[in-house]
Amino acid sequence: MVNYEMVFERLYENYGPQGWWPANSKFEISVGAILTQNTMWRNVVVSIKSLENAGLMEPYRMYIASSEKLARLIRPSGFPKLKAGRLKNFLSFFSEFSFDFEGLDRFDTEVLSELLLKVNGIGKETANSMLLYIFERPVFISDAYSRRLFSRIGIRENVEVEHIIKDPKMLGEFHALLVQHSKVYCRSKPICQKCPLLSVCEYGAKYV
Repeated sequence: MVNYEMVFERLYENYGPQGWWPANSKFEISVGAILTQNTMWRNVVVSIKSLENAGLMEPYRMYIASSEKLARLIRPSGFPKLKAGRLKNFLSFFSEFSFDFEGLDRFDTEVLSELLLKVNGIGKETANSMLLYIFERPVFISDAYSRRLFSRIGIRENVEVEHIIKDPKMLGEFHALLVQHSKVYCRSKPICQKCPLLSVCEYGAKYV
């Protein structure tokens, strides 16, 4: 029977390690997690490069920068005023911990998740991205890609992924692999014929 571990193994064999999250610092991960909302990652890369060139990829410097300047620099990521506001909201929250991730890391996962979710503009997917890739907590990032793929291959167990795959690094790799696979094969209009999951996929069974 198809399960999460089988899916992970097949995707890993096909794509290899993905090296996520692609960032130079924990702060860059947090910025990327906010900017990637409702946009393609390549757009986020352009925005982050602009922030770096402006010397703002440092918490306090971004905190004191004007919202207008911030919006201008992150425009490639879309919704610049909205996302600048969300970055400012996160930075205001982060300032309460002296811009120190270690100060946040002392909280257990449930409490830390609640703290992040109280920040206006940080939803479940963004919070889980931070929990997993910054704090290495064993949480799974459920997004449109994973929901689409799991529904198509027919995984219907009422079990959270992190109860099966408990290692944070493996969970991070799994999320990255699901995103990559969804971009290559399991698109909104799927390309099933050469899919590495074809033999275990209910949706693609007609092609076997």
